[in-house]
Order: sequence, then structure tokens, then C-alpha cells
Amino acid sequence: MNRIKRILAFVLIVALIPALLTSCKKTPSDTEAFKKLSNAKGYVIYDVTEQYINAPQIKEATIAAPSDKSFQIEFYIITDLDSTKELFKAQSEVMESTKGDSWSGNVSNGKNYAKRTLTTDGKYMVLSYIENTMLYVPPTPTDNEDNLKAIDAFIDEFHY
Repeated sequence: MNRIKRILAFVLIVALIPALLTSCKKTPSDTEAFKKLSNAKGYVIYDVTEQYINAPQIKEATIAAPSDKSFQIEFYIITDLDSTKELFKAQSEVMESTKGDSWSGNVSNGKNYAKRTLTTDGKYMVLSYIENTMLYVPPTPTDNEDNLKAIDAFIDEFHY
């Protein structure tokens, strides 16, 4: 009986190793999927790529917002992972500089992704990247819970 338990434990461990290794990595999305989800949510979509003509590392830039423009969600396609990490770091520093006396936030990292959230002085921000893609929610007032729920639902469905 002891031998059977050891064999079962070994099989369980061997079966879990690939699952643990793949959970550290995420699959990036693309602009079309961002637009499709934005349309499904009833958001207006703006292609703002032209605004980044002097930032050659940004290949595509798209914004989605409800018709009242109470918040926006930005999605970027970057030239490569190194440039994405640099932009993430730079924008994280900008977010960090906005911290007031009272704040809460979270940072998570994986093999090919990172995510940062920050709530401070009545504003909510999200920054997330997967490989060469980045999602950003600029400072959004926290006084509208429906907007915050909508943002979080979008991010969850988009897997960022």
C-alpha cells in the first residue's frame, strides 16, 4: 500500500510540473481582439497610432472608452519585449510619482508579463504588459464604482 501511495504521489507531481511552468507565462492579445471586446462592451474605439509617430517603438495605439468618456482603456503593440519592459518601467515610475498620502496597489510579475495597479488620491490606474503588448488605464476617478467594475471586468475578460 505504501508503494502505491508513493507511485501516485510521483504521478501527481510529474503531472503538476508542466501546469506550474505554463502558469508563469501568458499569451498576448492583439488589436483586433481589443477592438472586438470594446465593441461588445459598447465602447467607442479610437486609433491613435499617428500620435506616436515620434515613438518608433510603438507600432499601434488604440483607445476604447464609453460614449461619455468617463474612463478610457489604452492598448499598445510595441516593437519588442525589451522596449515593452522599458516603457512599463518608465510608466510605473510615473505612477509611483503620483502616490499621495493614502494609497493602495499591487504588482505581479511572470515570465513574459507584469501588472501594476494603483489607487491614490481618488484615482485608479492600471498598467499591464504581456510580451510586446501593453494595456494602460490612465488615472480614473474612484467615485464611480460602476466605472471601476467595468474597467476590471474588461481587463479580466481581456486577460491582462
